[in-house]
Amino acid sequence: MNCNKNKEFNAHLLKMVYTSLYMSIFRRFFMSDMQSMDRENKKRQLRQNIVQMPDNGSEEPMDGGRLAKYKRKKRIIAVAAVCFIAALGFTGYRYMNEYEYTGYSVQWERSMRYTENSGADKKTQAAETSAAADSAGTDGAGETASAENSGSSGAGSGTPDETASAETSAPAEASKTVGDSSFVKFAMFGDNVIKYTKDGASYIDASGKTIWTQSYEMKTPIININGDYAVIADQQGNEMHICSKEGCTGTAKTQLPITKAAVSARGVAAAVVEDSTASYIFYFKKDGESLGINIKMLLSGDGYPVDIALSPDGKQIVMSVMYMKNGALKNKVAFYDFSEIGKNVNNRFIAAFEEEFDDKMVGRIRYLNDQTVCAFSDKGLTFISVKNVIPDTNVTFVPVDEEIQSICYSDKYAAVVVDSTSGSPYRLDVYNTDGKKVTSIDFDYAYTGVLIDGDRLILYNEESCREYNLDGHERFNGQFDFSVSLVRAGKNRTNSLITAGSEVMKEIKLR
Repeated sequence: MNCNKNKEFNAHLLKMVYTSLYMSIFRRFFMSDMQSMDRENKKRQLRQNIVQMPDNGSEEPMDGGRLAKYKRKKRIIAVAAVCFIAALGFTGYRYMNEYEYTGYSVQWERSMRYTENSGADKKTQAAETSAAADSAGTDGAGETASAENSGSSGAGSGTPDETASAETSAPAEASKTVGDSSFVKFAMFGDNVIKYTKDGASYIDASGKTIWTQSYEMKTPIININGDYAVIADQQGNEMHICSKEGCTGTAKTQLPITKAAVSARGVAAAVVEDSTASYIFYFKKDGESLGINIKMLLSGDGYPVDIALSPDGKQIVMSVMYMKNGALKNKVAFYDFSEIGKNVNNRFIAAFEEEFDDKMVGRIRYLNDQTVCAFSDKGLTFISVKNVIPDTNVTFVPVDEEIQSICYSDKYAAVVVDSTSGSPYRLDVYNTDGKKVTSIDFDYAYTGVLIDGDRLILYNEESCREYNLDGHERFNGQFDFSVSLVRAGKNRTNSLITAGSEVMKEIKLR
């Protein structure tokens, strides 16, 4: 017992000695440093005539060696602080980006039976329901979507039907409710959501507030979105509406039936119309007025435009064109220019890629941004540089051997969902604008929609959702107790989602 007590006493004594020594070193190092800093501050103040020199003259200037040592200490401390903050930030980012959420709570919800603008009437407001953050959501237990779901149609295209146009919204129409029908679709528009039906469209922000509504009557509405503008057109009809984030800016009308429509990021819109012998492409200003520019394509010679897209500035249009050559059906990608440069060439045609697409069928073509066009074909993805007026002939082709089920894209990435050969039913492959693979995700999930929203990859069906980051890490796998038609990132792009359905729109916080 005495021996143990002696050991404890010695250990205690040793601890006190070490503590005293440590404190001595600490005081010596930091107090001297503080004294040096104090001297420097006083000298600086003296030079600025803020304080007077002490009468005792005790402050002596630092010599060169001491000053260099002091500055070196400051640099070391500053670098260490920056490194610590950077490491802390990186750790926090990785944690938030890779954390696997298992449940959610409802932040707010609004009825989709009625939509209104900021001047909504009381009746419409009464139809809306707000939910507290933790009052309506499920807690995570039993929320995980089963991996054994089967029978996916693979119909999710990432961006809903993409062709459109717009109409001027009169002040008297601003407070009209947009009627619902069996046709209700949603699309991402900027950071928010646009809802469109056969009876009208509504632009709804990430707080559930309706920014504007637009009434119309269409049999088959289709939509195309580019930057700050959207166009909603009546396929096989004669009207299209051009809309910005602030509201609809104009209505364009055609004599022949519209088959496709597109809009630029500046609001210039194009409509493809056709008769029995030819297709025509007409250009319109954002107010719906004709620009007096058109392209005529004879079906027997020039071919048939399968899909079109406008450049962000609206000066060029790219088309996927099917045509006959030596009795065989062929595909090409053609560029037309509507700037001053295009005036000097026949039919404003400036470039075509034929050999690159000779054995392919390009069903979708898009400007990912102002520098890259991506052509989605049955054989893979083709990236075309459009940094110059004349597109670069050095294209990048990414072959896809499996059958492509769905596509999606953003301004930075293009992706395809294919039939997987690794045991899972599907695989999601994501590429950057250089055609380099960013990530590949095998999954077993009966999805109906897929999209890229910033740095988030979202798969969803009517009752569940899966979310991945660009590293392929699954961040959320959840089941909903309500029906959804679109799922996208919420206001807090780290851990929230916006879910939109024909009955209700909600923001959910993942947890």
